[in-house]
Amino acid sequence: MATKLDPIETSRKPSFLTIAALVFALTALGLTLWNKAEAPGSVSVTEDRWDRIVKSGVLRVGYGGYPPYTIAGTGAAQSPSVSGFSVDLVNAIASRTSPALKVEWHQFSFDTMRADLSADRFDFIADPVFLTVPRAADFAFSEPYSYFGIAVALIRADDNRFSRFADLDREDITIALAEGWTSSEYARANLTKPTLKSIPVTGDALAQMDEVLLGRADVALNDVPTVLQYVRAHPDKVKGLWLDMPPSSVAGGFVLRPSDIRLKQFLDGSIIALRADGTIDQIDRRWSSLGFFPDLRLKPGAGIGGAPSAQPR
Repeated sequence: MATKLDPIETSRKPSFLTIAALVFALTALGLTLWNKAEAPGSVSVTEDRWDRIVKSGVLRVGYGGYPPYTIAGTGAAQSPSVSGFSVDLVNAIASRTSPALKVEWHQFSFDTMRADLSADRFDFIADPVFLTVPRAADFAFSEPYSYFGIAVALIRADDNRFSRFADLDREDITIALAEGWTSSEYARANLTKPTLKSIPVTGDALAQMDEVLLGRADVALNDVPTVLQYVRAHPDKVKGLWLDMPPSSVAGGFVLRPSDIRLKQFLDGSIIALRADGTIDQIDRRWSSLGFFPDLRLKPGAGIGGAPSAQPR
């Protein structure tokens, strides 16, 4: 968190060397606090991660598998077959770096994401991890590259009882929730009357969705990509509610260590650049992604908008 500083009087400005020493000391302290929590073998406090990336020419990227953003395939341990929206985004960033970076892909389990990141298995996570306040205290997040609807409903195809999210707040229904997922946190904060059935899930939420399909729950709540893909797999048995107008939303972006400030700045700037030049829109069309995007509307500056049009000669 940035510290608010009082204005410095002109006659009492500290020397450049004093300021430089203070900045260096604070930076080293921050790096030390993070690295004390990391496992042996991680990047040391004397080695900046971005410097290592530039020196080696290699960007090590972790992914857990979240279609259509990261789709796991087969391949060698450090060069598995992986594809998807986030993969194309990372590759676009790496290829446009000068000189270009090689990308090494490392698959992980979301259950061990924190440990794998701390153990220095990769430099950052490509999957669009949902940004929440508690997670912001534990990790650094890049500029969001997509936003995601949460708390949308999966119900049986013949069930017509619910028009709005508020209609779920009734005592005669059971709602299946994926344990620890963002949509479940939203449901617990906003629904007090239904029976909330917590389902342990690992990797994906199919077990939670199955509760509705098998008649053990009236509703399952999850994010738009999870619910929509389940509906597409069982179109005659279930349907989704509020997929295009979700009750709430979260930002999704790359995740990295809090100490990797220069890497975060690089990723933030890259995402902003690729959003502005239309690359992210192209990737979205290729993968038919299941997120939402801010509407980037540009208007001409005063010197452009007021300029007379050129007259044909």
